[in-house]
Amino acid sequence: MFRWIILIACVLAALLGLAVGVMNPDPTLARLPGLEVELALGSLLVLALAVGVFLGFTICWLLFYLPVRLRQRRNYKRPEDETLPGRNA
Repeated sequence: MFRWIILIACVLAALLGLAVGVMNPDPTLARLPGLEVELALGSLLVLALAVGVFLGFTICWLLFYLPVRLRQRRNYKRPEDETLPGRNA
């Protein structure tokens, strides 16, 4: 069932990207610091959306999930029987 949901989501995303690309075919120049890109407006919109989603998830992970995992790791106490044995002289 999960595969079908993923397949339907991919098809819908492809159709949405195709619709945006077809409705915005005009060439557009994007001037960024150190980079000039000339693409169709639809392609630039989809690219900006993808970069924004990636950066948003990355920032969310760095600010919320990573500190919690680091705190859990730091607070983890190893049971006495799992400690490493001392050196034999």
